[in-house]
Amino acid sequence: MTTPIDEITSSYYATTAASSHRPTAAHYEHAANGLLRRLGEWLPKDRSLAHLDLACGCGELVYALEREGFERTSGVDLCAEELDEARRFVRGELTHADVLEHLASLPEGSLGFVTAFNIVEHLPKERIPAFFREARRALSPGGSLVAMVPNAMSPFGASTRYWDITHQIAFTPSSVRQLARAAGFADDEIAFRECGPMPHGVKSAVRYLAWQGLRGAIAAWFLIENGGTRGGVYTMDMLFRLRKKG
Repeated sequence: MTTPIDEITSSYYATTAASSHRPTAAHYEHAANGLLRRLGEWLPKDRSLAHLDLACGCGELVYALEREGFERTSGVDLCAEELDEARRFVRGELTHADVLEHLASLPEGSLGFVTAFNIVEHLPKERIPAFFREARRALSPGGSLVAMVPNAMSPFGASTRYWDITHQIAFTPSSVRQLARAAGFADDEIAFRECGPMPHGVKSAVRYLAWQGLRGAIAAWFLIENGGTRGGVYTMDMLFRLRKKG
């Protein structure tokens, strides 16, 4: 049965994405620069890997990877309008489908790199373990999944959790580890990164330095209350990477 939330998801471009998306080369270039900085060393060096962007939206991340030389790119999204926008700027195959159903339909070991920015939190809680299992199954040995999710460890994590009415859940490093272990990932295959300011100019450098002071205060708060820093990932969003052993 279709719910009001499903209707918002299927028309996500009109209800949400259109407010920030611009169908211009300048928009895609600016978005690509930010996304590539965010991926950093987690971007695979092997440009021949098969890539899939889950909930690819208007295709900014696919565009970024294609700009970096990835040739076997693809994306999947439930919103047809977003895919129409993406096809104007990307070459990869884009599929209109449920993200988890599409992932489950792929052959085992068929993907070298999977990205999942701002999608896992949209899944109903009971579907999330399957998401982790199917991602690991679809990865080839040595392949990796990089995801961005709301971080409940942030003092302002609730603002990201409830920013979008279609969000179902927020995560902590602990809850991600639980899900990853249940899916078969070992602890040394799990890594986390903050989504804070990254210096690439004067203004961003100032923001970066200011954030280091703030995160030191947050760490002190946790240390005083709990006797530990709870992992040191405090930004409202966080990145995690899961790698499948080669």
